[in-house]
Amino acid sequence: MKLSAALPAAAVVAACALTACSDDGGSTGDYAPTPTVTDTMAMPSSEGAVAAGANEIVISGFAYTVPATVAPGAQVTIRNTDTAEHTVTADTGGTFDVEIEGGETATLTVPPTPGTYPFHCTYHPNMHGNLTVG
Repeated sequence: MKLSAALPAAAVVAACALTACSDDGGSTGDYAPTPTVTDTMAMPSSEGAVAAGANEIVISGFAYTVPATVAPGAQVTIRNTDTAEHTVTADTGGTFDVEIEGGETATLTVPPTPGTYPFHCTYHPNMHGNLTVG
């Protein structure tokens, strides 16, 4: 009888010996610390769009951000935060056509007549905006 009681005790000792190499939080065994992963690259998204100033059109993520309204004849800065070259080209009448290299700025003189002027990028047909002069 004593032999059978000793057998389960030996199994418990063997199991404890097998788990002795687990990290108990206080040992300095051969354990490397868990690496910390840091996000070093933010992906563009529409939620992180760059805001435009009062007289500024911003191009970011292949999209335009425009001021609500601009005074007739005002000077507007166009800031291209993309790496690609873009244009701000009036859809009709040749009213304005400004080309902006990636990472650069340019100036647009707003038309003197109040109204809404739809525009696009000649290089990227999916890019459209409206400039409201009032």
